[in-house]
Amino acid sequence: MLSTIPDEINFLDCTLRDGGYYTGWDFAPEMVSDYIATINTLPVRMVELGLAGKPESHGYFANVTSSKAEQVAAGLLAKACVMIDAKDVLASELPIPLAVIRLTDRLVPGGHITTVRVAAHYSNLAACRNICAELSHRGFRVFLNLMQIDAADAAEVEMCLKELKQIETIDVLYIADSFGSMKPTRVQEIIGRFADRIEPDIGFHGHDNRGYALVNSVAAAMAGATWIDCTMGGMGRGAGNTASEQILPLLARLETSQERVLLEHVLRHFDPLRKQYRWGSSAAYQFAGSNFIHPSYVQKLREGGALSDAAIIRRLSSLRADERMSFATEKLSALMAQDIA
Repeated sequence: MLSTIPDEINFLDCTLRDGGYYTGWDFAPEMVSDYIATINTLPVRMVELGLAGKPESHGYFANVTSSKAEQVAAGLLAKACVMIDAKDVLASELPIPLAVIRLTDRLVPGGHITTVRVAAHYSNLAACRNICAELSHRGFRVFLNLMQIDAADAAEVEMCLKELKQIETIDVLYIADSFGSMKPTRVQEIIGRFADRIEPDIGFHGHDNRGYALVNSVAAAMAGATWIDCTMGGMGRGAGNTASEQILPLLARLETSQERVLLEHVLRHFDPLRKQYRWGSSAAYQFAGSNFIHPSYVQKLREGGALSDAAIIRRLSSLRADERMSFATEKLSALMAQDIA
């Protein structure tokens, strides 16, 4: 089956961005230095250094600038990117081009950061045309992450395909399994449909709510995706992502020495973080993934270990359909306050 996977898979390691949902986008300098050195031994095409345009109070890697990139990734051999949230642009009172410039004004194209990834809900796709155009005009490569697409019905998917044909400045379109809800058959259906109909390369960003992140990433590659996301130890929001130490040996055919360096890095830095923050597939995350419930609800309810997965599932069951897909702190407070035996 692996013979159907393209020879050239581009791996994008997004540990510092997705893992930041647990650490507040702060990581120990020695860990970051070791991370860059480890990446340099691996066939990783791109590293996502974090987010851009968030308030400084959100954490060091939530507001990545070109000067920060020069400090933390001076020796990085792979290309670097950052992510912006389309909601931050669309919520601005400024015209879209000026809002984009404000978010990215401390990023210099052509330096360490060559690419900007735009995270956008599939329902906001049409509004992203000008966002992508402005980024491309400024000299960045543009990757668009299509969020929560598994929740779209057939008509909405078809509308996305039509809208994507109107956006000429996307280099890679990512299918993001935001809820960790997808099964491999669904991944192949979606990836195949987009790959057949649009020009940009296709990428896949998996989440492990149901324990399918690795197999879904392989399924995506088999269906035509040429960019695959991964993180060290699978660290990422909610249950986490496809683990770098699992997908790279499987699809990149690492040498024994490369795999050893990678595993030692994960054991040294990310196993302690996993014990502290407790990401990974669980019954609660599986329930959330199967019911299109935003993973941040589970992540927050699991903090401190006071609630069992059974208790979390009971609380999540009380969410209305319109409350499930968007994380709201006021709703979380109500869930936390429930007195369920």
